Amino acid sequence: MKKKMFMSMLVIALAAALVGGATMAIFTDTETSAGNSFAAGTVDITVGSTVIPEVGFANMAPGDIRSGSFTVTNAGTLALRFDVLAATSGALFEVQGNSPGNTPAVVGGLTDDQDVVLAPGASATVTFTVTLPLTAGNEYQNDNGTVTFTVNAEQTANN
Repeated sequence: MKKKMFMSMLVIALAAALVGGATMAIFTDTETSAGNSFAAGTVDITVGSTVIPEVGFANMAPGDIRSGSFTVTNAGTLALRFDVLAATSGALFEVQGNSPGNTPAVVGGLTDDQDVVLAPGASATVTFTVTLPLTAGNEYQNDNGTVTFTVNAEQTANN
């Protein structure tokens, strides 16, 4: 009886080993994808020099409008969107006194100032005007002012 039981156990063990061995007989392969490199792009702008009109920005009289321009270039590797803000300082741009009709110079006429899209390496020209209104009073004689243009850029991808 013990011999019969031992033989049965042996037959079952052999059958299990054959089944287990048969399931392990599959083809396999492994490959490696190496050297995958990732790099972040850049958002980088350059602003060229201001192109000044022949008459310049000096000696403005009430009613004068002077135009200028500058170039914005995408020096980065990503497409970008930019806009331009103008900030003024100095007495020529400030309201002076309480007399009626005194009007300071204003900056306007900004072209390409809202969400201009530039591909890498592309450029856009931004133009602007400075106006000394005809209603500017005597208090603006011999005054000066400064305009600072700030160009803000951001990536267009996923934005």
